[in-house]
Amino acid sequence: MSKTFWVLLIFVVVAGSVGVDAFAQGTAPAAKRYPWDSRQPKCFLPGVVPVGQCKANDWPDYGESKRHVDHLLFDPDFDLLERAENELGFSEKQFPSGYYYFDAWFFSLDTILTRADANLYQVVDRWAKAKGEGGYVKLAEALLRYGEAWRARGPGFSNTVTPEGWNIYQRKLREADQILDSASDRLKRTGPWYVMKLRIAHELPELEGSRENLLQAGSDLWPEYTKIYATAGEFSLPKWGGTYQEVDRIARMALEKTKAKWGASWYAIVYQQLFNFQCNCTIADSAVDWDLMKRAFRDYEARGRANEGVYRAYAGLACKMRDRAETRRLLEQADKLNTDRSPAPPDPCREFAFSTT
Repeated sequence: MSKTFWVLLIFVVVAGSVGVDAFAQGTAPAAKRYPWDSRQPKCFLPGVVPVGQCKANDWPDYGESKRHVDHLLFDPDFDLLERAENELGFSEKQFPSGYYYFDAWFFSLDTILTRADANLYQVVDRWAKAKGEGGYVKLAEALLRYGEAWRARGPGFSNTVTPEGWNIYQRKLREADQILDSASDRLKRTGPWYVMKLRIAHELPELEGSRENLLQAGSDLWPEYTKIYATAGEFSLPKWGGTYQEVDRIARMALEKTKAKWGASWYAIVYQQLFNFQCNCTIADSAVDWDLMKRAFRDYEARGRANEGVYRAYAGLACKMRDRAETRRLLEQADKLNTDRSPAPPDPCREFAFSTT
């Protein structure tokens, strides 16, 4: 083959990856692509409008976004991690489900870094060196310390913890708190920063006086961030030395801060989050106002956010309250949205709801 042929072949290969115009003009290649980005090469040619099949969809929903961040943490490219940090961690957007983009980012960091192995310590250290401390690195460092605290304490009741375990637990919580205090002002305005500060304030007795201010300030900034109320609510449960009356106060605070847009919805949202995910107890033993709770169900439905899973979750609460009519109503709503008609195991709440006796 002639020399001219090989020169032309090289030109085509290179131009196909960065665009003929870019090659001719000597401009830099396109920005790095996320590992999961499967769009066709033509989508990255200069001048291509990102619509249709060429439109990026890196964060389609809460669950997939969390999995994408997991990928970036375990196989880090710090340029891409920084990009995701800005697109998710510092975003004010919400998914159609109502969850904030930043909560998917935080959920990934939280679940991975609080259970970190030696490699992830190195990842966070390299992240700080590569990108500085103005982003989420300080929160990542605090999560590592928080995980150390809980590994030393263990998951059992307080009487199962050794004196040495308590010492490490409290020392690491204080370290995590100091790291959070040294964070940038940008990070200190995020919902995840407030959640971490609230956790630690509720776990360290000397920080008791800061709890209410953190809850008020965080919920003022992010009134629709459920995890702020749920964190304060969880540590207000009797198992942590709190009361159900305090839990109800927090649920009513959420209602007040969101009622202009959501009616009573957030009263139900906070209780659902606590009693379906964070409390080994039953709502029937709580201080819930059940009439207000049912109104909150309906306000949430009326605003178009309820899906099959939400109806089933609320039906579970109604079942625990032994409210047959409400349990049945909610299950009937869930059934209307259920496309899977395969056989299912017996459901005690369904049998309760549709029983004729």
